[in-house]
Amino acid sequence: MLAGEVRKYTAAKRSESGTDMEVIDSELFLRAALVIEQAAQGLIESRGREDWMTLLQALAQLSAAQAEHGDPAPLFAPEPLRQKCAELDPRAKQYWLTEEDSGRKKFSKAWDDLKEVAPRLEANFLQRSQKARVAARLELFDIQKDLDKRAKLYGFRAVPIELPEDIGPQQREVAIAEERQNSSNADIEYLEEMEVYPIPGVRRALRINLEGWRSIFMLTPLLLALVGGGFAIWLLIQFWMSQLPIRTIFQWTVVIAIVGGMITWSVWPLYRLIDQKIVMAPAILQMTSRFYHVLVIRREGEKKVVRMLRFAATCPLCGGEIEVQEGRRTLRGRYVGACGRNPVEHVFSFDHVLRTGLRVVQ
Repeated sequence: MLAGEVRKYTAAKRSESGTDMEVIDSELFLRAALVIEQAAQGLIESRGREDWMTLLQALAQLSAAQAEHGDPAPLFAPEPLRQKCAELDPRAKQYWLTEEDSGRKKFSKAWDDLKEVAPRLEANFLQRSQKARVAARLELFDIQKDLDKRAKLYGFRAVPIELPEDIGPQQREVAIAEERQNSSNADIEYLEEMEVYPIPGVRRALRINLEGWRSIFMLTPLLLALVGGGFAIWLLIQFWMSQLPIRTIFQWTVVIAIVGGMITWSVWPLYRLIDQKIVMAPAILQMTSRFYHVLVIRREGEKKVVRMLRFAATCPLCGGEIEVQEGRRTLRGRYVGACGRNPVEHVFSFDHVLRTGLRVVQ
């Protein structure tokens, strides 16, 4: 019933309710709103609270509450949204509730930021909806209130999505029983969280365009390292063939080795990123976050870009949170998903393209 087709409602019909079809649609809208609320909470835990996240969370909670009472497409004026934002963000309560222009500007800026960020969140929302078996995802929506161009109503509108073919209840029970009996084959699905702001004080996610001449910024450090390595080797040969005291030669050898090691350590992740399309984000970029992040090269439309992302999943063995880390022991050189409760035994493979993983033994 919930997986049925989502019906669209015009502004005139949004105030109508009471038919059975609207109740069905409101149930689907409720489930979709709960998906958005869960995603908003994940963003807050991953990146820290921002105004647009607070607004997204408030809009999702109010939409879910209205849908639970039968409203298939709720819309809200700024006042209840600001009150809900103040409830969710007590530290900024006075700024959300103030009647001065600063309060209205704070809300407007949060909405504009949310609309700007929304396209980058669509993949996350879609993946969460499919995993929860919800046949719709929600998009931001605003409309003028009556004839007043300055007054707007804000909310979501449902967009139908296709769900993967589901198996019957009996087959599902058999699959669950088999998974419990053979937990070593338990598979997981990773969720891609939105990027963090890695540079302190700069409210901008990491996105580097690699198309055309911009790719030189990726290759230049590697070329400089190769040239520097060749020069270092030539310099060592000159020192060891000279008539300098052995102590001086040894000192210069140690200095050149240390400098060469530091350069190699700094450019090696860049080489792995170009070669493998993924690498753990350097520690300097993760100073503002307590979670593990990776750098990936992927295509977004017609452009090839570098993104800093976080992938997470739920451990099917203990329910803990799985994050992507460097592999250990026999898995060295690979990136794996390690459970926060038992990172030694609960380890899964990681495919950043398919966002899936299977349990592996170290």
